[in-house]
Amino acid sequence: MSNNQNKRDKLRRIVALIMVTFLLLSVFGSVIFYLITPVFAADNTLSADLDADGKLIRIGLMYGSNVTVGFETDAPYGFIINKVYRTGDLTNEPLWELDLTKVSCTVDANLSKSVMTYSKTTDTSATVIGGYHVEIGTELSREDTELLIDAMGETLSSLGIYAFPAYIDSGYRIRAGHFPSETIAGEYAVKVSELLGDIDVTVAKPTDTAVSLVDPLTDTVLFEYDCGDVTALGLTPQDSPDGERAYLVTPAKKQYDGTFMFRRYISGKIDGVSLTDVIPLSEYIKGVIPYEVNSSWHFEALKAFAIIVRSFTLAGTRHEKTYQVDLCNSTHCQVYGGISKITESVERAVNETAGMVMTYNNEIVYAYYSAVTGGSTVSSYDAWGYQHIPYLVAVETPWENYNNHSYGTWTAEVSPTELCTYLQSKGYASLNGAISSVTVDKLSEGSSYVRDITFTDIYGTKVSIKASANVYTALSKYVKSANFVVGKGQVKAERAQFHTVSLDSLKVNTSDGTYDFGTPETVTVISASGVHDAIPNESSVLTANGTYLLGGTTSVSETVTFYAEDDDNFIFVGKGWGHGVGASQIGLRDLAGLGYTAEDILPKYYTGVEIVNLRELE
Repeated sequence: MSNNQNKRDKLRRIVALIMVTFLLLSVFGSVIFYLITPVFAADNTLSADLDADGKLIRIGLMYGSNVTVGFETDAPYGFIINKVYRTGDLTNEPLWELDLTKVSCTVDANLSKSVMTYSKTTDTSATVIGGYHVEIGTELSREDTELLIDAMGETLSSLGIYAFPAYIDSGYRIRAGHFPSETIAGEYAVKVSELLGDIDVTVAKPTDTAVSLVDPLTDTVLFEYDCGDVTALGLTPQDSPDGERAYLVTPAKKQYDGTFMFRRYISGKIDGVSLTDVIPLSEYIKGVIPYEVNSSWHFEALKAFAIIVRSFTLAGTRHEKTYQVDLCNSTHCQVYGGISKITESVERAVNETAGMVMTYNNEIVYAYYSAVTGGSTVSSYDAWGYQHIPYLVAVETPWENYNNHSYGTWTAEVSPTELCTYLQSKGYASLNGAISSVTVDKLSEGSSYVRDITFTDIYGTKVSIKASANVYTALSKYVKSANFVVGKGQVKAERAQFHTVSLDSLKVNTSDGTYDFGTPETVTVISASGVHDAIPNESSVLTANGTYLLGGTTSVSETVTFYAEDDDNFIFVGKGWGHGVGASQIGLRDLAGLGYTAEDILPKYYTGVEIVNLRELE
């Protein structure tokens, strides 16, 4: 028989003796305890689905400098506590259930509290939750832990403390009380040992890898977890008694599917709990679409965007090395806001494109996109200054009605002194006087995006910025993209007016009468090059008001002079919003509105790609 088994048997005997003593002497009344059968699902492995849409991914919600000492979460029917493997298949293993509807996951330390916010403290008088505990037993089973906590309840209550479960180094333990110092915890450990007799009772100290679940309403510890770097504590919501699915709710009232994975994050002076949502890919895509585009857009635009999001997500992780997550939840990766805005159209778009991705040379593409491109995209090489990616080259987007967007066109004015100060704040410290000139040195190939730009101050110091994304970042206070022109006092810029000919509304006259135009696949046109099928955005029609593309958007440009309010100031006049690489979200909307399918839309932005279904590959 092992030492651990001997310890468990001894602990059970001691508890039994305590109970018998209490019954005979009636010191504390009757002690009743029950063996509670764990309520575990038969198979809680979320990654069982072999389809790519069932793949579990990690989305960082709170990470890096944004971590907090404690994060509060609600679930309407309580929580299931899980052990989550942080890498690989991200397997969930259920450990415990909590019937409370609100918990906070905190760092393992002495904590003070202001309103509902916890903070680490070294002031023992301000401590509301102590980081030191009495520990009873090690490497217990779930059954033993639950049994013994119930059995020792009144014993520990007589000392003014309570017991709670912990999962440390892949085994259950029982901990009791929370104290602000090792000395005080040690004093209680002696008292507990005297009551329990011949059993190991020690003091559990705070560690840099442990987290605690606490009741934020009573400031009591509910569960502690510490398994180093391999696993982390996870929370999933318990479903309603009638089986209705429940979700996790944040203090901002956002609802999330999946598992909240909490782990300790320490970097320099930062010490907090990081929060990651571990979620199936399909549910993640549903949580991205309504936060990145309008879910009321044409259904084919939503389908196209679902394929973009799936491709971007599967192409590779972006924060693995630094934060051990696949993607963040912000515009740096993709905006992800949970389930609150998911509509029936979003559900359908994801379900009907299940498994569909874009590939190039049999590899899933990095499907970059931005809000508005302003008439043309920019290549990845010109945007970021490295690596030619053949499917991310500049393309003209005449169908994109960028005027119909809040940031489709914009202007900004800045004084020479302010511009210098701002550039200095961006790290261009060699500038030391008002900017005397701004020169666009080079446009991106096949695009109107500024590739290289030079700033010269009044002392003749020059600073050149290369690559359009760097230009955009350096001037982000004044420009929404690198698709701009700049001048001092005034500047000439092209402004476009858009006209659309809808195939649905177009009529044709024949000897037999007037008929609807129909679809391009059923109509041929006569042109200077002969008779051929009508092609949207390529074939034109002559009308009384001019010549327009069939089923497309025609833009008529005119040159307009823009003036600064102060002749000494610089004025930026531009189009688009974002880095401009890959698809334009507004462009997806406009093409879908013209009758294009998702499969037709995507190759217009991503050159030479194939659309494949991963579920159909051998």
